[in-house]
Amino acid sequence: MEYASKEVLLKSGKTCLLRLAEESDAETLLEYLKVTSGETPYMVREPEEVRASVEEEVEFIRKNRENPWALHLLAFADGVLAGSCSFAGNSERIRMRHRCTVGISLYRAFWGMGIGTVLLGEILDAAGTVGYEQAELEVVSTNEAAVGLYKKFGFQVTGTIPRAFRYRDGSYADFLFMVKDLT
Repeated sequence: MEYASKEVLLKSGKTCLLRLAEESDAETLLEYLKVTSGETPYMVREPEEVRASVEEEVEFIRKNRENPWALHLLAFADGVLAGSCSFAGNSERIRMRHRCTVGISLYRAFWGMGIGTVLLGEILDAAGTVGYEQAELEVVSTNEAAVGLYKKFGFQVTGTIPRAFRYRDGSYADFLFMVKDLT
C-alpha cells in the first residue's frame, strides 16, 4: 500500500516522522525486533527467536509494500526508530476478507510520548480507507497501557485466551482478543 510520509506533532511538542518501512530498513528492523522482544514480556517472541536473515526481511518488506491490503509504518523521533505499526488481511477467503490484524510495538524508551497513539491512528485510518471493516488484535491482559490505548480507539474485548503465553519461569499470561469496527 502507498503512504505519503508525514511529520506529526507529539504531545511533548517534538515532531515524529511516519513513513513506510523500506528495504533499506531490514537490518535495523531485525535489531528492533530483538531488542523490543527482550524489553517487555508482552511480545510474542523471545529475542533469540528473531532468526530471519537480512535478505528475508528485505523480501518481507518488499511484499508488504507491494500489497495494497497491507501497511507497515515506522515512526522516527529525533531521527531514531521509535516504533512500528502494521496491518494485514486475516485471510484471502471471501468470507473473511473484511478483517485485518493490527500490530504495534515501540522501544521502551519511547513509551508514553504519544507515538503509539499517532501510529495506531494512522494504521486504523488506512485500514478503513482500503476497505477493511474490522480490525483485530491480541494483547497480553496485564499490558494495561496497551489495553488502554486500544480502548481509546474503540477496540472492545470480545474474548480471552487463557494461558496464551508460557514464560520460561513457568508462569502464564492470558490474551485478550480485541476488535474494532471500522465502518
